[in-house]
Amino acid sequence: MATEAGLTLARHERLINSRPTLQAAEFAREQGRFEAMHEELFRVYWQEGRDVSEMSVLREVAQRTGVDAAGMETAVTSDRFGDYLDARRQEAQELMIDGIPAHVIADRYLVMGAQPYDVFERVMGKLGVPKKASPSS
Repeated sequence: MATEAGLTLARHERLINSRPTLQAAEFAREQGRFEAMHEELFRVYWQEGRDVSEMSVLREVAQRTGVDAAGMETAVTSDRFGDYLDARRQEAQELMIDGIPAHVIADRYLVMGAQPYDVFERVMGKLGVPKKASPSS
């Protein structure tokens, strides 16, 4: 699927601990820089194959995206967003979500994992959402 979408995905030797990364993203959200941080974290992880749970990588990404790197590091190392992340995990478990990505659509449909676009089109069709016209139409 990645190749079909024109994406290059680096293989990783081990799974990372995503908690520091999630905390860094929440800090960026507070600073109004979530989208930039989020996109750069994904790029660094998937395209460069780097470990985005390492503080040196998080600091570098924060600096590149206009996030206060020192403040971010303090927030991550103090587990500042720990309660928030734990609550989101509990909420997901209550919904029987045990993987990512997970999309809850209209509080009725759960789409788990990386799915082709047509899966989302079918769900939206069940909700009565009309198909978007293609740019060439």
